[in-house]
Amino acid sequence: MANDDDPVENDSTADVQQDEGPGCMPALLAIAALMGIVGFIFCGVMTWLIFQKQDELALRSMRGSFIPAVEQSLLEPKEKAGAVKLLGEFADEIERGQLEGWQASGVMQRLTRLPILQWGQIRKVERFVDSHTDDFPPDASIQFDRLRKGVESNQITTLDFAHILSPVLQTDPSLSDSPLVETLDVKSVGEVVKRARISAERAKVDQTPKNDVSIDTLIRREITNGIEHGTY
Repeated sequence: MANDDDPVENDSTADVQQDEGPGCMPALLAIAALMGIVGFIFCGVMTWLIFQKQDELALRSMRGSFIPAVEQSLLEPKEKAGAVKLLGEFADEIERGQLEGWQASGVMQRLTRLPILQWGQIRKVERFVDSHTDDFPPDASIQFDRLRKGVESNQITTLDFAHILSPVLQTDPSLSDSPLVETLDVKSVGEVVKRARISAERAKVDQTPKNDVSIDTLIRREITNGIEHGTY
């Protein structure tokens, strides 16, 4: 029987209990750190490439979808002609290399805040209200004037218009090209008027705006501001 103080047994036990070493943990940590560095560099390079291509991306978006959508919108003929002309001139400047990437991107970000496509939809709903005055409050039509003034003051945007118009849209209101329902009805339009009033109140727009504003005027302003200052 071995003695507890036997040096041979004690040495054996010490060998068993001896630290088996770090194993593969340091290697895993090193790989993780390396992958993190590689990912950081990759994201940086991709961000730089995208930044360098801002003007090209803006041009493709303008020519490929933005201008065609405006051409097919419900904007009144005069407003539509003015809007398409301004957008086309902006695209021409990009194509000729007259604008830097930050300018093109700044203009595009500003334009996406403008409810350009929904502008014509709101006017059509407004005409319905004007032709059914007995079915709506006396100040119902004024709420649409207030909405446009709210856009002019940068207090009301595309997202607000999408929410306001959602009761009379055929598809997902989050889509910028969602069409109006084929036939408007008093109940749905009444909800639009209610939402328009709430948005105008939230934006602190005057109860009786003194004048109206056209979308082509706002487009011209945002293109000028985007070229001079970039995004907001």
